[in-house]
Amino acid sequence: MKILIIGSQFFVRAGLIQVLTGFSDDLAIFEAPTFAIAQEYLRHQTDYNLIFLDMDIPDAEIRPCLQTLKKISPTAHIVLLSWPRPLSEIRQALSNGVRSYLPKDASAEEAKQAIRILLQNDRYLPEESRLSDVTTRQGPAEHFLSPRQLEIMQLLAQGLSNKEIATILGITEGTIRVHLSAIFKAIKVSNRTEATLWYLLRQKRLVN
Repeated sequence: MKILIIGSQFFVRAGLIQVLTGFSDDLAIFEAPTFAIAQEYLRHQTDYNLIFLDMDIPDAEIRPCLQTLKKISPTAHIVLLSWPRPLSEIRQALSNGVRSYLPKDASAEEAKQAIRILLQNDRYLPEESRLSDVTTRQGPAEHFLSPRQLEIMQLLAQGLSNKEIATILGITEGTIRVHLSAIFKAIKVSNRTEATLWYLLRQKRLVN
């Protein structure tokens, strides 16, 4: 079985590989920390059985990613990875070509059950009750931003430069710029000053 994992977070990829190889040694697993690298893989071979796609991939938006994957590798079973999201977002992804959904905060047993099912080429979705309360557990910012983007916003609000933020988080300045562009679009601002003001006002509301 040939598997492609597309996600920027090393520990997420490594953990997924560990669970996958715990079930079978007969796996060819390829890792892509960016969607650009994933496209390079896909140019050379398209016959992937499973493609795990992180919803928070920093260098592309989810809908164009799905369109590209379905065009290049139409028979692949696409599995969406993400931190908890509103059910409406997951349903939208499912309607755009995703077959299965695996939350990043799944327990060890949930993850093992999901991988067991996926390796049998069956569809995996967590119980709907586990998804439907996301909006009540998260504030408005968490509807828009990934945990990584919230980390960047926190550092941005401290007046740090892109270079300083990249050094602290152990990623490149280019990745920071990609994240900031996505953040500005998500919270509907046009620059760093407006984004900082948005974040500080949000923090003030949470304290009050």
